[in-house]
Amino acid sequence: MKRKILNIILSFFIAMICCTLIARGAASMTVAKVKTEGPGRGSLVEEFQGEGRLQAKDKVYQSLPEGQKLVDILKDTGSRVHAGEGLLKFDLGVLEEKLTVKAQEIEKLKYRIEQQRLSGTAPARTLAAAQAGLSLDEAADALIEAQNIYEQAKNQYEASVQGEPVEFQEEDLALEEERKRLKSEMEGAYANLRAAERAYQTAQGVYQIAQQEDANSQANDATAQKASQMAVNEMQVELTALQNELNEISALKEAGGIVAANSDGIFEAVQVTEGSITAGTEQLVLVVGNMEACGVIPDDKIATVAAGDEISMVIQGETKPKTLEIERVGQDEEGRYVWYASLTDASYRVGTLITYKYSRKSENSYDMLIPLSALRESAGASYVLIAEMKPSILGESYTAVKVNVTVIKKDDQSAAVETNLPKEAKIITESSKYVKEGDRIRLRE
Repeated sequence: MKRKILNIILSFFIAMICCTLIARGAASMTVAKVKTEGPGRGSLVEEFQGEGRLQAKDKVYQSLPEGQKLVDILKDTGSRVHAGEGLLKFDLGVLEEKLTVKAQEIEKLKYRIEQQRLSGTAPARTLAAAQAGLSLDEAADALIEAQNIYEQAKNQYEASVQGEPVEFQEEDLALEEERKRLKSEMEGAYANLRAAERAYQTAQGVYQIAQQEDANSQANDATAQKASQMAVNEMQVELTALQNELNEISALKEAGGIVAANSDGIFEAVQVTEGSITAGTEQLVLVVGNMEACGVIPDDKIATVAAGDEISMVIQGETKPKTLEIERVGQDEEGRYVWYASLTDASYRVGTLITYKYSRKSENSYDMLIPLSALRESAGASYVLIAEMKPSILGESYTAVKVNVTVIKKDDQSAAVETNLPKEAKIITESSKYVKEGDRIRLRE
């Protein structure tokens, strides 16, 4: 009986051991394997790659004459040329026609200038104030005469009123008649005086209006003369431009229709084709001096690149990289942000493609850097998972534990953070399957 009970107990323990082994084996198959890494100290690194090209750092642009027919391009684009060396040839017959037309235009413009000068001359006229002044003088003389007549008539009448009385009735009647006559003359003289005063005031008004009209006429004449002179000046500028064009065409004719390079350099381009007529806006382009490399900066890295940074580039057809210093950052014709760096070797062809790599350590050193692959986010907060040993029914095992972090700055590989992580913490950077807080995990050997 005792032996039977002992066998039952022994069988139970054997079964328990087997179940434990099976459970641990199953757990080993379902638990995620993770790779861990400890936090470190150091600097962040900005790195990115891109493409670009070689271009001329300095160029010389030569404008081509208007209305000329190009018959031959004497040099291949991309070839090196010297100052005075012929590059283009224009049709001499068209040049001769253009000379004749320009000479006629100049002659016509000279006649127009002379006509404009004559039309701007103020016309001869008698001042309105002069005639009005004469009328005013006549009105003043008439007023003075009327005043004198009135004063004389008034004095005579007053003298007759204040005279001594007479003795006889006949004399008294005669005197009364005389007084009436003198009074009538005085009243008539006063009426004439008032009329003379009104005439004088009217003459004064007419004179003032005439003065204003004369002032207005003088101002209008001055404005017209100024406008005429401005028109003459404008035509003089046009005449100078036509004369310069004539001189250029004459010089081109004397050169046999040949346009030569103004300086040593590389014949980069000409904006006209053989057989076409120039519009006067085309230019001949020479590359002079040093060349430069330029590369397009990714949109999310524009604020990173600055003058003085180094760039490593490989020119198409070569394998050895060249290290250059960025001189400036700007925008190209398409509005993209581009870095520029001088290239002392001018033997390369304009437009040659390049690939580049940018790398720069940050000036700041951070106490805690973690791999960017370890950084997680939830509800706007950043955190990491670390592997910590925790007890379980199957014994001690590693468990994913959440630790909040504050991101200071990050690059493409690492993030600088503030956290309470111990330096020996095992930060989960990779896992064979998705891992969340509280999951059992195994460390990858």
